[in-house]
Amino acid sequence: MIMFNKLPYFVILQGKKYKINVDFRVMILFENKLQDKSVDKSEKIEFGLKHFYPIFSENNNYNILIQIPELYKEACEKLIWFYECGREDYHKSKGNGKGKNKQIYSYEFDDEYIYGAFYEQYGIDLLYEKMHWWKFKSLLKSLKDDTEFVKIQGYRSYTGDDKNMKELKDYWELPKPIDEQERLNKIYETLK
Repeated sequence: MIMFNKLPYFVILQGKKYKINVDFRVMILFENKLQDKSVDKSEKIEFGLKHFYPIFSENNNYNILIQIPELYKEACEKLIWFYECGREDYHKSKGNGKGKNKQIYSYEFDDEYIYGAFYEQYGIDLLYEKMHWWKFKSLLKSLKDDTEFVKIQGYRSYTGDDKNMKELKDYWELPKPIDEQERLNKIYETLK
């Protein structure tokens, strides 16, 4: 969220104003789709554009969009701009390189902990709350260290040698993608 600016509810594409779907649930679905390795890149883009722009949710309008390269490109850029909360490299991790690309949370597997943390810290019931994506991300990033969700992220990102922390890291590890799990199962089967 670019502090002290109004949150965007529209974007300008080719000089025309378009309403956007700003609800955090839409961006969570989009992020889940982006992380799904079984989904083709073009499907991810189509999903994002159809859910972000109400006007393009209809197939006829979407088909028109993809036939106008400049409009399509700009629509994609504004979708990514919004997803990144108006900042470049917003979702990229920083650090010394050790485990910096490792996913430490999942909306799919951590939903109860995220819900609980928002309710505990902010009194916000995410089941009923209408919330802008940028506001949601700001609050998510500001959760206190004593919430279970933040503790779990800490376990998953741990890189030290403490035995107890390594056990917690293993316990809280996110499930591997299905194709990766199938590959590991074949290796385990071969080793038996």
